[in-house]
Amino acid sequence: MRIDLSGYNKNEFVEAIRNDGFCIVENVISKNEIKNLRSASEKAIEKEAAFHGNTDYRDYGVVQACPMYGGDFLPLLENKPFIEPFNDVMGEGCILYVYITSSMPPGNPNFSSRVHVDRPRVFVDYCECFGGLLLLDDFTEQNGGTFYLPGSHKQQSKPDEEYFYKHAERVIAPAGSVFYFNLRIWHAGGLNQTKDWRHALALGMVRPYLKQRFDLPKMLTKHGVDVSNVSDYAKQKLGYFAVPPTSLDEFYGPVEKRTYKEKSEYV
Repeated sequence: MRIDLSGYNKNEFVEAIRNDGFCIVENVISKNEIKNLRSASEKAIEKEAAFHGNTDYRDYGVVQACPMYGGDFLPLLENKPFIEPFNDVMGEGCILYVYITSSMPPGNPNFSSRVHVDRPRVFVDYCECFGGLLLLDDFTEQNGGTFYLPGSHKQQSKPDEEYFYKHAERVIAPAGSVFYFNLRIWHAGGLNQTKDWRHALALGMVRPYLKQRFDLPKMLTKHGVDVSNVSDYAKQKLGYFAVPPTSLDEFYGPVEKRTYKEKSEYV
């Protein structure tokens, strides 16, 4: 299913995710947000390359934990038109498992350019992990628009590559769109055949009782990221309210002081 944000309907969206495994929603974020997030992605990619000391590593173009860089990456988590579809599928208690860049260098693929799924387990009528690919550039066939096989989130085995590419559809959509998908759907990045970078952000949400890829609350503290002005709405997605207690005092303390709030215990 493909819709504009103005025509978003929760029930129809959830049904599309359940049956087809995906939905493309256009005009989710503004041109100004696109500009800011694109700039933030480029700067973070440079910093990660500096960490590795080169640009030859397998994940070049992938920033592994965008929240670590603060700045314009954090306000995205307060953007309800972008976040609420995650809640509609996973419940408002869902938290970030991953928040990365999915950017393709000129003339190259990126880490996603293989037929794969992002979660190994299949659950009938239950979404364990739900993703959103936020396009910061127009996605075209030329710059590596993602391939995906509708309905394949229900199958355990990897499809034959010839079958996959014969029946796959592609994420061809303007910047500001989001490809929401069950991370069990079989998909593959394309090849960027242009002379320019193609930028996107990939976020995955999990149920609050599952571990995040990074301990984001500790990571942000360690790297000195200021979250004093970050709303509780965004902090909940970052995992601040899904941290297990370390003492009985914390466990029995007032809800407003707990690191594991009831909101995250029940979905």
